[in-house]
Amino acid sequence: MNIPLLTEELLKNTTGRCPVCHSACPAEVWKSVEGGKSRVFLRRTCPEHGETSNCISSDARFYWLAQGDPQNACCGGNACCAGEGGAPGTLGRNAVAPKGDAPFEKLATCLALIEIVNSCNLACPTCYADSQVGTGAKIEAPPLEDLKRRIEGVIERKGGIEILQLSGGEPTLHPEFFELLEWALAHEKIDYVLLNTNGVRIATDEAFASRLEKTFRYGGMQLYLQFDGVQAEGQVYLRGGDLREMRMLAIERCGAMNLPVTLAMTVTPDNLPHLWEAIEFGLKCKHVRGVAFQPMFGSGRRPQRSTRLNTADIILGAVGQSGGRLKFEDFTPLPCGDPNCATIGYLLKTPLGVRSISDFINFAEVQGFLRDKVRYSLDDLAKCGCENQPLGDLLKKFEMDETHTFRLFIKPFMDAWSWDEDRIDRCCTHVIRPDGKLDSFCRYYSGFAGK
Repeated sequence: MNIPLLTEELLKNTTGRCPVCHSACPAEVWKSVEGGKSRVFLRRTCPEHGETSNCISSDARFYWLAQGDPQNACCGGNACCAGEGGAPGTLGRNAVAPKGDAPFEKLATCLALIEIVNSCNLACPTCYADSQVGTGAKIEAPPLEDLKRRIEGVIERKGGIEILQLSGGEPTLHPEFFELLEWALAHEKIDYVLLNTNGVRIATDEAFASRLEKTFRYGGMQLYLQFDGVQAEGQVYLRGGDLREMRMLAIERCGAMNLPVTLAMTVTPDNLPHLWEAIEFGLKCKHVRGVAFQPMFGSGRRPQRSTRLNTADIILGAVGQSGGRLKFEDFTPLPCGDPNCATIGYLLKTPLGVRSISDFINFAEVQGFLRDKVRYSLDDLAKCGCENQPLGDLLKKFEMDETHTFRLFIKPFMDAWSWDEDRIDRCCTHVIRPDGKLDSFCRYYSGFAGK
């Protein structure tokens, strides 16, 4: 009997979190090859609860080491001194930002999210924000002027906001929602507004939908619409009920007003077999610009589930279900932030039908940012990769030609089981906290002590 040979390779050291007590602890990322299958594991050791290990990439082809040009590093990338970053593959544990500034105030902010409502009109079991249910007089929301003040503070410190995401809770419940939206759309230092919504008010409140149509500005706003697929499986587990009919009505109304939409699909083992169905649905809607796949993570109300999905699961599922219409080469990590924080792909809408982007573009030729960089300084990471990489320029051209491109976006947020401090150190998806300061999305919603 042939016993599959197991080989392992240490990829990097980092800091993780104990899944039991959530304390920070030393962690290692290992590549494991057995029986021809190559996977990536995160192993950490808690002084109290011992060693734990879990798979963070079910296919090592879709796990990338830290981004960066070695020539920008201390000593040209040679491990001859500690530099600002201290241990290899780290920044935040030893690096010190200028006095008075948190690292997130210095890092590039590609997206700034602000919670404009603490309440919601749904009670989804998987809510990462753990929002309280509230309608009418029970809605808890910061005053309009406080929201403006916080946003203006970020603009003053950063020089502007490329994408401002209005979130919650359910942001459309804010008593002065349209006043805030009008202000943000007219602000010369805010390039784009992304509205993160469950679509309930758009589908059920005709007066609200009518005013939204009159308020939004094409080219300056898009909906990030909660959407869990067209299938029945997984709907109740995620939302506590089957909301498909309501979602379809919201999508139809957005189409009637020509409001661009990205379908935001939380992926679980239940709806994983239906990724391509969601893509096909979006392709049929002229105003749907793409699908954002978010493997479910355990923050907020923290549903406990043994099976945890990762970026590789999404890519393997979508490609495998597409019948050859989607390829592995259609996906690439984003050049900003850590390359394991976001993966993007495109399908092209042509007169001859939907085509694979890799039929025309070789992403591998413009992935110069995928290099193994040993040391980082805060100044290195403050430069957004999308601004100074060939791939970043290419992706921006795709986004500008939104009528012919269909975006596939994979965003694996972290919880204690997948926590990699390196990703926090390089984060460019920031939350504007109630005190006005910026924080990493994963860190802010983690629920860990000291956030």
